[in-house]
Amino acid sequence: GGGPPVGASGVVLGSARAGVAAATDAPVGTADLAKAAGIAGPALYRYLASKKALFISALEATSTRLMNIWERIASEVVDPLDVIRAVGLGYYDHIRSRSPVMKLLFQAVSEADDKEIRQTLHDNFASLISFLKENIEEGKRRGMIRQDVDATVAAWQLMSTGLTMDLIHLLNFEDEIDRHSVEHWGRLYLESIREKADERNQSEGRPSAGGAEIGRAHV
Repeated sequence: GGGPPVGASGVVLGSARAGVAAATDAPVGTADLAKAAGIAGPALYRYLASKKALFISALEATSTRLMNIWERIASEVVDPLDVIRAVGLGYYDHIRSRSPVMKLLFQAVSEADDKEIRQTLHDNFASLISFLKENIEEGKRRGMIRQDVDATVAAWQLMSTGLTMDLIHLLNFEDEIDRHSVEHWGRLYLESIREKADERNQSEGRPSAGGAEIGRAHV
């Protein structure tokens, strides 16, 4: 008694990760993690070497969940511009339920002097940026996003918008930035990268169709 049976490491990890994500105050103590997992503190160390290892595991798990959501959106939405819109608005719509994850992220950033934590954050963000870059490059291949758009810069700009939305929520600025404002924000971003019909026609040697836009994502 006093600890989970041998072979239950996956259950312990899942429960402990949930404890990290459910914590409302940073930093999260080992006792809090153990309590969330339903075991005594020392038993937790049978399955993970340290609180830091658990912390890193939780960061990896939350990043994987977010990537899975984005990949599902991309599989359901054909237009790369609509993928951006759906990712952005979906992030905003679920921002309240993500408060613990945000706090976990910002706590990790504050501890980025630690080599392992920094590398975990780097790998997490690299995978998310890679997804956004590929979506932007696909938009360029389809003639929906301007050819002069730097996909890396555009991906980081979109990522920074998400981080800013996190701050708006955590610091209680939501009375100033509501969903309508976020939709306008998204429209400004899309307009900054979208290929215009007249520009596309000129590049292909066709007459302009009165400046009408192509590939509009209905923001």
